[in-house]
Amino acid sequence: MYEWDFGVVLRHKAVFIQGAWVSLQITFWAVLLGTAAGGLLGIGRSARSRWVSLPVSLFVELFLALPILVLLIWIYYCGPILLGANLTGFWTAVVALSLTLSAFVAEIVRSSLLAVPAGHVEAARALGMTRGQAFLRIVLPQTVRVMTPPLLSMYISTLKMSSLASVIAVYELLHAAQNLIQSSYRPLEVYTTVAVVYVVLVIPFALITRRFEALTKWRLS
Repeated sequence: MYEWDFGVVLRHKAVFIQGAWVSLQITFWAVLLGTAAGGLLGIGRSARSRWVSLPVSLFVELFLALPILVLLIWIYYCGPILLGANLTGFWTAVVALSLTLSAFVAEIVRSSLLAVPAGHVEAARALGMTRGQAFLRIVLPQTVRVMTPPLLSMYISTLKMSSLASVIAVYELLHAAQNLIQSSYRPLEVYTTVAVVYVVLVIPFALITRRFEALTKWRLS
């Protein structure tokens, strides 16, 4: 029978802390850049002009279709050859996750804008508001309430997908754990600890998401 020994985890707890910190850094930058780009893409995809909406739609569909692992490896190995961009593994992971996240954020923003009843905008215009005032005071608050829960869910997915950076030797949580396994020969204990760390990181975000979902349903009901 296998004898569990978590002493290796306790002796090398700094490995997990450093790996988790790198994972959070990757997630932070990917969320920041992906949300900013996705917001602009979502507005662009909702534009009336086909000259704007068509290329934006093609970009979004492309990155919705590409598997994140394929994109990550392609940027890391092909980017320096085709684009002359020599990114570190860390920033390669950030770029790949940002591009993927931006496509999903664009869809969330577009669908959230469409969820605002047109009658609300018409009523605002009838009261004398300009188109910009109607957007800021009527459309934007409703859009933010609708899109916040799915955005938070995507951020959780981005945190979990940051583990894919291990394939390009980024010293995030999973890669740090794999290095420890090679020296300790304790894969069950190490992988169990990795799972626990991810649960600890993800659960607060999941609870916040559920809270926003409840608030959104209450305010829109």
